[in-house]
Amino acid sequence: MKKLVLAASAAFAACVVNAAGFGIYEASARGNALGDSLVGATDESDASAVYYNPAGIAFKNRAQFAVGSSFINPYCDIDVDHVAQERMNPGWFVIPTTFFTTPIGGGFSFGWGNYTEYGLGSHYSPGWDLAEDTQKTTLRQVTLNPNLAYKITDWWSVSAGPRISWIQFESFTQPYNKVGLANLRSHLKGDDWDIGYNAATTVKLTEDVSLGLIYRSQIRHKIKGHFTLEGVGPTGLPMPTQHGAEGALLTLPRSVVLGINWRATEKWRLGAAFTWTEWSSVKNIHFRGTHNKTLPLNWENTGRFGFGTEYDLLDWLTVRGGYVYDMDPSSKHYGTTMIPAGDRHIISSGLGFRITQDLWLDFGYSFIRMTNDDRFVDGTGLTGAPQKKRFSSHNGVSHILSATVRYTF
Repeated sequence: MKKLVLAASAAFAACVVNAAGFGIYEASARGNALGDSLVGATDESDASAVYYNPAGIAFKNRAQFAVGSSFINPYCDIDVDHVAQERMNPGWFVIPTTFFTTPIGGGFSFGWGNYTEYGLGSHYSPGWDLAEDTQKTTLRQVTLNPNLAYKITDWWSVSAGPRISWIQFESFTQPYNKVGLANLRSHLKGDDWDIGYNAATTVKLTEDVSLGLIYRSQIRHKIKGHFTLEGVGPTGLPMPTQHGAEGALLTLPRSVVLGINWRATEKWRLGAAFTWTEWSSVKNIHFRGTHNKTLPLNWENTGRFGFGTEYDLLDWLTVRGGYVYDMDPSSKHYGTTMIPAGDRHIISSGLGFRITQDLWLDFGYSFIRMTNDDRFVDGTGLTGAPQKKRFSSHNGVSHILSATVRYTF
């Protein structure tokens, strides 16, 4: 299953469908609504703790299953060298999740999660001014994550588990699209498997206040793939379809997340979390094979801060809200157009419905506002010579709808 298109520039280069870098943080409707602030949760955690902090599952004495999806639609207005282009709108992306946790005796608990940690999607009109960088790109990633948690004392737990990562990448570009010179289209597609790990701990400071910490390792995808190139060449005549192989190393960066949760009253709970991501490991992408070149990125390490609160309005209804500030790691002097640059402000809300004593249905909505920003991207001038072009994005917005069903056995 290790075939992939090596234009991994997609995976690295700019952002995911909705987050700075190319990280995906949408693991559950409840977590989305709370600004991802479930890292320190213990007694109030649910099966999605496998993602937020698997050490938290050690404090649950019953099995739980959760399944859900987030639906994400990002779009923005773009300019190239101050010339307006057609709006970038790749449509809706679906991020499914599945979690299961159960105590297994002796202080141990087991948890399993299928979720997405990274992703990317962009779609521009054919022939736009930077179509040689990308015209359409999609990166899909899935993590399979079994965890073993151990409750050392009534107030302290630890956990660890492998993160088995699968990535699929597809990209369409128009290498040079000037009338009278060339009208080409390239297509790359493939996938790859690799593995990393996570380790976590949770500490109850008091009955109502707890801290959580999770470390996620770096994962290096060694990509081998295939591409095709076809269209009208510089002579104005159709050129034979070309095929070739490429390879590259795609790094999924390590991260550390620290969170605190507080049960203020029997009905009111609050939380906050800070995520540090080592985006500096994404310095460049080196392509080997048909195209021997290096794409510089020079990303910087960044932070992501979120907080949230929930209140049990009725026995069967919980209301939620949260906010996240997500910093963009990309450089102004290097980059691609896979998705626009800019910090993210995320405002979230949600509702939880208790259908029965053991069955919950959660809904969430998040609105993401991207700051206006620009970067320089390698392009081609009218004469065909290499030229840096200013790629600007503004009015960037994403909508996220999410739903999760939770059942306790």
